[in-house]
Amino acid sequence: MATARSRHRPERRCMACRQRGFKSDLLRLTAGEGGALYWDLSGQGQGRGGYLHPRRECLARFAGLKVEKFTSLRRSIDRAERSALVKMMLERLATSPQHA
Repeated sequence: MATARSRHRPERRCMACRQRGFKSDLLRLTAGEGGALYWDLSGQGQGRGGYLHPRRECLARFAGLKVEKFTSLRRSIDRAERSALVKMMLERLATSPQHA
């Protein structure tokens, strides 16, 4: 008999649309040592992390948000840096058969 613990699926909130989703279905943006941002595709990296749905509309909304300080990452991200991160992920998603 399976326990309640084994059926648990962690949820996280998208930084763009603010909707909850399963952690495994979201993209993780990580602020590593020194505050450098990178996409943590394994979802297991160390450091503060924020999550986004792998949808064009969520990525575009994240790039254009007026807010600069993200609580989940404990750092500010200016629009130019967010745009570059989103562009990188959109290119990756376009070539990924999983998200085609």
